[in-house]
Amino acid sequence: MTPLCVDRTVAREVAASYLDAAADGRDPLTVGAFAVLVSETDHLFRRLTDSNRPTALRVSFTTCENPYRDAQELIAAVSELRVLEVTTVAGNPDRHHPLMSNDMGGELDRLRAVHDILGHGRLHLGFDRDGEYTVWRVQERFHSPLARRALSTELHGQHSVRWTTGEIAEPKAVLLDEGLLARSRARATYMTPGGPGPST
Repeated sequence: MTPLCVDRTVAREVAASYLDAAADGRDPLTVGAFAVLVSETDHLFRRLTDSNRPTALRVSFTTCENPYRDAQELIAAVSELRVLEVTTVAGNPDRHHPLMSNDMGGELDRLRAVHDILGHGRLHLGFDRDGEYTVWRVQERFHSPLARRALSTELHGQHSVRWTTGEIAEPKAVLLDEGLLARSRARATYMTPGGPGPST
């Protein structure tokens, strides 16, 4: 799949919005959005790993910090071996999420597994800025509108921080502004033979 090109200006706005947002794990809309995301992600995880399906994958949660050298190795493992290793957040308190379980194979680990399978593994996209942006855009198609808001925080928000500041974002219980997310979607471009072109 040809990746989308994220608009760098809007990505900086998304990163700033994420960093400036005051996390409130008690806000009913935020709590509800993450609860729906967890439920829908678990449904996807069960389908992707159902041994009765011919395309099923085996997911192994590990404490190995880097189970793959790069995206190409992960893609090969998913495509050819039907196996995915996911580094658990269980042993890393700095990566724990306030609204998802952080045990080995827990809710956050399963979200990351689905992300790697649906995005990187199936689309053959890397971990670069545009690859991650494209994976977010594709992965949100599998979710309801409320769950998409939480997914946008987890993927587009955190990745925008990573690629604009060089730092790994602290997990937060926040929902990004819908208008800002809509602008990010609208300003993306497709890579064409002559360079980036307007998205449609």
